[in-house]
Amino acid sequence: MNGSNWQIQHQCPQCGAPVILEETDRILSCAFCRTRLLIVSPGPFHYYIPAPAAAESVYIPYWRLRGLAYQLKPLDITDTYIDTNRRALPLPGLPASLGVRPQAMKIKFLSREIPGVFLQPRLTAEDVLPQAAVLAGSTARNVFIGEVVSLIYSPMTVKGNALCDDFRPGQAISWTEVEQGRYPALASAAWARTEFLPTLCPACGWDLQGSRDTLAFTCGNCQSVWTCSGAALERTPFITIGGVGNDPHYLPFWRLKVRFEGIALESLADLARLANLPRTITPEMEKRPVYFWSPAFKVNPALFMRWTRQVTVFQPEPDYTENLPHQNIYPVTLTAPEALESVPVTLANIVTDKRAFFAALPRLKLHAVETLLVYQPFAASRRELIHETMKVVIDRKALGFGAFM
Repeated sequence: MNGSNWQIQHQCPQCGAPVILEETDRILSCAFCRTRLLIVSPGPFHYYIPAPAAAESVYIPYWRLRGLAYQLKPLDITDTYIDTNRRALPLPGLPASLGVRPQAMKIKFLSREIPGVFLQPRLTAEDVLPQAAVLAGSTARNVFIGEVVSLIYSPMTVKGNALCDDFRPGQAISWTEVEQGRYPALASAAWARTEFLPTLCPACGWDLQGSRDTLAFTCGNCQSVWTCSGAALERTPFITIGGVGNDPHYLPFWRLKVRFEGIALESLADLARLANLPRTITPEMEKRPVYFWSPAFKVNPALFMRWTRQVTVFQPEPDYTENLPHQNIYPVTLTAPEALESVPVTLANIVTDKRAFFAALPRLKLHAVETLLVYQPFAASRRELIHETMKVVIDRKALGFGAFM
């Protein structure tokens, strides 16, 4: 998976020096002027492939999708990893995919200064997921936990009443007034402008810390965590569980309190009944809220599903502090909204009466009531990280999947 990251060519906003970014980078570091900037966007990032010629170009949108995908079917849950791009227009004759073109070329952030016509997407990211056609009309449910969802525009040259592919000589599709009326240009309000913010804490002005691909930035001065909400930074509640041993490693998890429609699940007692947990249901459990847990980092689909199940069933009640760990913090690379998407997968995995659950699945709706980032301590060995309370073990190579895919 190491080569699956696309590269983005950009210029340092401070000094203009060339900078090459990975598509998962959220911090721009300039080697020339030492500037560090946060890369943010109010919506999915928009990129384009520069046209090879100066001719009039029409840019076709494609969805870039990469992440974990699950199919929830009665008595069966399948998982896979998606790394693809799909056309965002049902224009006849368009290639279904850009193939490896974006990997072979440097792409750039889209801006209004780029000449040409950029067409408005007609298909959503959900419409073009590879699994969507398979499950259409069934009682099953698709769940996509996307680490990368963006739009990339590929150029075509107008020649008469046709669009010619700039990179595939001889390939052309019809572009008459009918098609032009059916597929309009991207409206001005729909442009997702990439912005660059200083890496300064909004609360105290201290330097924010984080790896180049992190989605949560920490301030050691005022002990705060910040995540991107659109094109701005938003303070994120967090806790740190007490460490184990002399040199614990901290992995981030999302703890989610969820309100359900379509299923009765408000307390720990409700969870125990649904999952047939080997616990005696007490009046205290009837009052205690139930939380759903998810890794806040990327791992392979099977391991991600196993961890969401194990930690949710365990329902940890740890002693904690509201101070950040001093060292060995693994970066947050999965957002809270994406973690919320994992809740149906967790439920499908733990409920015992799966027929009743899948019958209710089409009516199931989720609403996040409370979100908390929790740094969990793991004892480190040469090959493994071990959570001593829950007895959860993760191979260090599994974290490598998330770090380099």
